[in-house]
Amino acid sequence: MSGCGSSPGARPSAAGPAAAASGAQAGAAAADAGCSAAGGSPPCPGELKLVEVAEVVGLGAFSHTQAGASRNQYINLPPDSNHPEVGRLLRLQARVAPVSGSPPLSGKTIYFYFKPDPGNRSGLTGSLTAGFNSAGGAATTTSSTNAQGWTGIVNFYLSQYGGDKFELFATDDSSYKGGLSLGTLTVWRKLFYELDCMKKSPGSGTYSAEAKTSDMESSLKALFIELGKTGTDASPANQRMIKEGAVSAWAATIRDGTGSPRYFHLVLIDTIAWDPGPKVLNLTLPAGTKTVDLDGGIYCLDSSNWFISASFTQGTKTGNIASGHFTLTEAGDPANGDDKFVVSVDFTGVTGVDTTKDIRISLRFNSWVEGSGLQVPLGPATIIGMRWRVRANVGSAGDLANSTLNTMMHEPGHAMGLAPKTLPDGTANADQYDKAGSHCHALSDKCVMYEANSTNVSFCPHCADGLRGRNLSTLPVGGHASY
Repeated sequence: MSGCGSSPGARPSAAGPAAAASGAQAGAAAADAGCSAAGGSPPCPGELKLVEVAEVVGLGAFSHTQAGASRNQYINLPPDSNHPEVGRLLRLQARVAPVSGSPPLSGKTIYFYFKPDPGNRSGLTGSLTAGFNSAGGAATTTSSTNAQGWTGIVNFYLSQYGGDKFELFATDDSSYKGGLSLGTLTVWRKLFYELDCMKKSPGSGTYSAEAKTSDMESSLKALFIELGKTGTDASPANQRMIKEGAVSAWAATIRDGTGSPRYFHLVLIDTIAWDPGPKVLNLTLPAGTKTVDLDGGIYCLDSSNWFISASFTQGTKTGNIASGHFTLTEAGDPANGDDKFVVSVDFTGVTGVDTTKDIRISLRFNSWVEGSGLQVPLGPATIIGMRWRVRANVGSAGDLANSTLNTMMHEPGHAMGLAPKTLPDGTANADQYDKAGSHCHALSDKCVMYEANSTNVSFCPHCADGLRGRNLSTLPVGGHASY
């Protein structure tokens, strides 16, 4: 009918209110399509959201959570409920809370994962790697929340390789993206050392000035090992020579440091000696002469047990000279390069000798090998012989200090598993060789772990790599040991 205000397409419906309600629901559904339940934002009403990831500290009834933080983690130290920064294991939990209302908090799945730093050591396998639930474990894990909104405790193990870094995350995204970070943990190890320096003779003071402990600490710090100094310097009285078989027991008498079994004891002494062997010296004593000088850089004598035998020849006369006719003393100073043993002979009572004439003497005696240093195989003592290197570096205090530092790093290096026969990724170390222990000929025989002392104070790349991968929970570690 003409004049009507409506048309068939716009005719009002008796179901108008219901249609309006249906339209509102459709609008809400459209809005919810972008909520967090569907991976969008804002969260859906009544949903749970992740609000916290925390570290669990302490054990049992005494455990509690604390906020995470980036830090160094000393993986070779035993767990300590008061020090979360020690131990390879970290325990974490996450918590959810409602977006609105009071929905049940239980049953929400939280996803845990970690991001390794791009600079981490590649090629590690097995228990050397990081993972959830065990060393070398999974790259991800999950846990569901309880009635209080907390997940169960999730265990994460850092890698064993010094300097590796890992950032830990908890997320409610099943694709393991985003979420909350606990912080970045860097793998470190901590060891302890004690320093004792023997008194000099001749001269005054001790050998402490030659011990560059700060440089030693810096060198190991570069390999993610922190050194803690412990004990006191006993400054033991001078003993001209300490023999290899006696030095371990002797060092124990001056030891008062702590930190075992992650501890080494540096002892700077006059002379460490081993492998005595007979020497024969044939010489002519000019008339009236009663002394023989033996170069301290060639011979090393024990005044309590040096003499083997002696005989003389003078014209047609020959005979033996008993030990009671000989006296051994020392003269000179290794700091001047002129130290020596002085053998004095008293011919009184020696039948057939005319001291107004030349005398041919054949002297047989024991001389020891003067060592650079020694790592006691089953104990913490690192013995560093000083007399020979003082003599060898006359006029160069810098070379003397570096020669000493070389041994201060070389001998404990043996206790830390150097030189490594294999590397942390399982490949063979082509620079390692066995000669009175495991040694290294890299850097043109100048690696700290080469068999002979030098003024070089750097580990080669292979030894540095091996040391970063070693398990330093207990010392000593052998060079042939697995990781």
